Amino acid sequence: MKNSLVVIVLFLLSESFVFANDQAIPVLDGVFKVENDQSAYKSERVASTEYRPQSSVYVVRGRVQYRDVEGVAYLEMWSILPDGSRYFSRTLGEYGTMQKIQGTSGWREFELPFNLMDSKPESVALEINVVMPGKGIVEVEGLTVSDLQISFTGEWFSGPTGGMIGGLMGAFWGIYGALVGTLYGLLAPRGKGRRFLTGLLVFAFIMGITHLVVGIAAVLLGQPYHVWFPFLLLGGLLTFVIPLGPFPAIKKAYDQAELRKLQALDA
Repeated sequence: MKNSLVVIVLFLLSESFVFANDQAIPVLDGVFKVENDQSAYKSERVASTEYRPQSSVYVVRGRVQYRDVEGVAYLEMWSILPDGSRYFSRTLGEYGTMQKIQGTSGWREFELPFNLMDSKPESVALEINVVMPGKGIVEVEGLTVSDLQISFTGEWFSGPTGGMIGGLMGAFWGIYGALVGTLYGLLAPRGKGRRFLTGLLVFAFIMGITHLVVGIAAVLLGQPYHVWFPFLLLGGLLTFVIPLGPFPAIKKAYDQAELRKLQALDA
């Protein structure tokens, strides 16, 4: 259950935050072309600059295209702090804006981010390179550097959608409750299906906690009323009503059924 809740919260966080970049500072004008005509390692400086970060995370962005690249090439950014320590970021991913350079591709976006963590330097020296293990042509253009800051996105869903979601959730749990009640009336008096009914209630209880977590996350993330209210309402009902009502009632009904069986045997 804990793992499920963690996944849900992380998903909601990923849907609620975006990376917003401050004003981008140009690093390279025009197109920089690197050509390697030998099957040998080659590293060439594309640009260098001094940057004054305002937050702990910054990113160099740009566009790259390449042709007939042997092996795995990549773009590389070295961040050099005032104390002389050096750290690199490289485009060695399998996909996305940090995808490695291999074969042939038209113009695509790339990113070279870096997180300063606890360091608070006034300025950082940046060096951007193209690294190639063999033959090929790589072109880079439009290099910029900017800070990254976390900001909130808009609401998860609109008011009408929230009403529809709340209605569907209410209908589902209403039918679910009617089903549990019907099975309770058929099985409990005969002392049958105790484990099955208990499992149904446990599932509903866990889902209630999940609804509460989603609702509380929505409140903390500043979501509007129509987003968090259905989750908190149904979550509260499932989480607090089930332990106080159905669970004791089922226990009592099955205990009485067991007692009747014992009395019948004694007779």
